[in-house]
Amino acid sequence: MREVQVMARTALTDTLWDQLQSTMTQHGCYQTQNSREIMEAILWKLRTGAPWRDIPEELCLWKTAYSRFNRWSKNGLWADFF
Repeated sequence: MREVQVMARTALTDTLWDQLQSTMTQHGCYQTQNSREIMEAILWKLRTGAPWRDIPEELCLWKTAYSRFNRWSKNGLWADFF
């Protein structure tokens, strides 16, 4: 039986990601190679209401998304986004 991998639907356009990065920089959030995937994972979790552990692995590890969400919450990033 052949295994089929399905990519999770993403929420961020390149334009929106550029805008978010600007706000993130203002809050002192450092950029990592996978920051966009982590943001996609967090938005997926918020959009679906699923538990953190159900975040699709192709986005990032759930612990990474959870940790980054908490860090960004403490520095006020989410308040500026929403």
